[in-house]
Amino acid sequence: MPLRRLVLRVMGLTSVCGIVEVIGYQDFGRIYPAIMTGNTVELGWSFSLGEWVRFYSILYALAGFVLGCMLAAFIRSRLRHPALGLFLAAGVLLVAGCVRLVPWLRFPLELPLLSLALGMQGEMIARFGAVSLQTLVVTNNIVRFSSAFVGRFVTFGKDDPRRPALEAVVLPGTSALTYAIMAATGTWLDHIMRLPFLVPVVLLLVLGVELYGAADGHTG
Repeated sequence: MPLRRLVLRVMGLTSVCGIVEVIGYQDFGRIYPAIMTGNTVELGWSFSLGEWVRFYSILYALAGFVLGCMLAAFIRSRLRHPALGLFLAAGVLLVAGCVRLVPWLRFPLELPLLSLALGMQGEMIARFGAVSLQTLVVTNNIVRFSSAFVGRFVTFGKDDPRRPALEAVVLPGTSALTYAIMAATGTWLDHIMRLPFLVPVVLLLVLGVELYGAADGHTG
């Protein structure tokens, strides 16, 4: 598959994550829907300070994400094509956007719905061509980019079979950069739209249609 097409897939899926994460972070008082590294640090911090309300709130978010990923894995095993999972994730995200209109439902219901939607996205597509990549995880993608960049342009010569492919450099780097840009975009969308989750919903639907009609079938 052409690198440009893989880049567009990575950008689309990472954009969904960046927008949803930053809006969720604002909605839930600095608790992430799916960035569990940050939540785990906050969990330990709140425990050490004895901030029990926040501690149990973060624990709820962690438990919701784990259960969401398990449910997403079960759903994935029952689907014939990963594109169907993206359509389903778009539906869950749309419901979350509607729930978000009722402020007191945000934490108890919107949070697990966002965790489920992002968990489903991560479960459905974790490979782009020959590159394994999780669009939910920024840190790991930065590590992958750095390692592949050094391997391709510093360590190994052009004829060395150990030299990383260009896509191994471009895709994780694109994902990390897109995440930062779309986090800023998500903040802006939240200020100008009543239903900002419509943007990632549309992205998931477009990506699902593209993936369903792609020649690479299940290898998204």
